[in-house]
Amino acid sequence: MKTVYAIVVNYENFEDTAECIESLLNQSYPCRILLVDNGSDVGIVEKLKNAFPQIEVLRLNENLGYAAGCNAGIRKVIDRSDYIFLVNNDVVLERDTLEKMIQEMERDDRIAACQPVVKYYGDDVVWSAGTQLFLGYPKLYLKNKRCEVGTFEPPFGLVGCAMLIRVSALKDVGLFDKTLFMMHEETDWCIRAKKRGYKFLVCRSCAYHKVSKTIGLFSKEYLYYVARNWLIVARKAGLRMFLYALITEPLRILYYFLKLKEKRMIRHYLEGLKDGILGVRGKYENDVRCR
Repeated sequence: MKTVYAIVVNYENFEDTAECIESLLNQSYPCRILLVDNGSDVGIVEKLKNAFPQIEVLRLNENLGYAAGCNAGIRKVIDRSDYIFLVNNDVVLERDTLEKMIQEMERDDRIAACQPVVKYYGDDVVWSAGTQLFLGYPKLYLKNKRCEVGTFEPPFGLVGCAMLIRVSALKDVGLFDKTLFMMHEETDWCIRAKKRGYKFLVCRSCAYHKVSKTIGLFSKEYLYYVARNWLIVARKAGLRMFLYALITEPLRILYYFLKLKEKRMIRHYLEGLKDGILGVRGKYENDVRCR
């Protein structure tokens, strides 16, 4: 039996993280669990330790971001694992999710990573079955569809909220780009893996995502990182992708917010675009810029 380590990155969230861990402990395919705490209040960490004494805990002294948090966990367990399962702390898995993913991964060692079909928490509507390029942007594939999905290769790449990665591919491709802090780190990794000839799968298994519970959907942080990081990642992918990222996607987003009459949110997106063009990396100092 292959050894799987599930890595869950937590930041100031007990309830969602606890539900995520419970679903991992209930998997039909056994996995070890490493909780990486990204500088939460010590009380939350102790509460999680007491609730789940059987899991390992790695506590970081500050919030280093999702990419660096994942990397810290990966480094701790990579030499003890055949697969690493990265699971967002606001994701809940069906009992056979991991088992079905392992079965598919074992069929072909050129498959670097896979994901389940991710649905909205509490619903049967698809949130993501991988990604596809739309005018140069990796949109969520089959988003908002109510349909049965079998195992297939996604049009472009994977989402990182429930991503099973083969350790041999991870050692070959490398870890996540920690300078992105959060958002699009999995897109960057998928692009690098594809350049090395690897494939991806979306598996006929299911996970349920509460969707941006940590930073908030369309929060100022979300808008900043989405804008900035896609420019940074697209620049690596080539001139055509970068031009799409610089022109087409911003026009679509700006039209969307003007239509919703959310003009106050536009400045955070524009701040991200500016920093993406300038190549600014790391954590968004929103306590200064967003006043």
